Amino acid sequence: MKINKIIKPKRFTRFVIIPSAIFRHKKISAASTGLYCWLFSHDDKQEMTFQFILNHFSNGRDALQNCIKELTVTGFLIRDQIKIKGKFKGYNYILNDKPLTEKPLTGKPLTGKQQQSNITSNIIYNKSNIKPNAKIYDKIVTDAFDYFVELFPIKNRPTTKTNIDRWLDTLDKIHRIDKYDLRQVYLKCKELRNNSFWETNFLSLVKLRNYNREGIRYIDYFMYKPKPNVNEIRKKIPGAIKFYKYNDPTGKELVGVKTINGDIDYDMLKTILSKSDLKILLND
Repeated sequence: MKINKIIKPKRFTRFVIIPSAIFRHKKISAASTGLYCWLFSHDDKQEMTFQFILNHFSNGRDALQNCIKELTVTGFLIRDQIKIKGKFKGYNYILNDKPLTEKPLTGKPLTGKQQQSNITSNIIYNKSNIKPNAKIYDKIVTDAFDYFVELFPIKNRPTTKTNIDRWLDTLDKIHRIDKYDLRQVYLKCKELRNNSFWETNFLSLVKLRNYNREGIRYIDYFMYKPKPNVNEIRKKIPGAIKFYKYNDPTGKELVGVKTINGDIDYDMLKTILSKSDLKILLND
């Protein structure tokens, strides 16, 4: 069996049909869209290897590899693991007419004939990186790992056994302890990686279970952005008796607090509380 080729299903043979989903899918590059359309222009008998693509286009190897990765991540290419006599030999990539949906992850592996409706079973790193006595993770976690890794710049991806384990352990705890749907977490992480602020401040999956300045885990903040309890904010002011609102000379509404040691005005509160805490108190 030949491997490392892209397969066009026979149902697309008679026509040069381009599924409209590729043109409606947001946040996908024009280069990946163009490659997808070009692949569909060939019949199912054409052997479409990476070298075949490379020989046709003027784009460099890295640019085309990035397009294939993007099409795989979005679900327009389904990566199918190939085993010969029980031994892993590589992957084939099957053209798909639908992108990933927002359906939750399941534990069932996909075959090349199935539609891509969840994260498929493939790991970006060779399993030999993980020792036989390493922690065994739920299949949902290991299936999702590759896709989470590909969201981050290559220089920030884990390459050592220790870092790979840390990222896997983070996903495991988010799934097993925090009880989040990894499919939804993946979509949120993808959104953050396209955000101008978070693309430079969210460079490791491990960050998701760290705490922010308000004492909230980032995973909770990103997924729900929970509103801190007003009483918890008030406890940050020692000896607080009563919070009140007042207006400055310009008419702007501010918040202050009476304490056993005297009043604390808004300017002083700004040195004690965060901007988000103050905003919550003003809106309370």
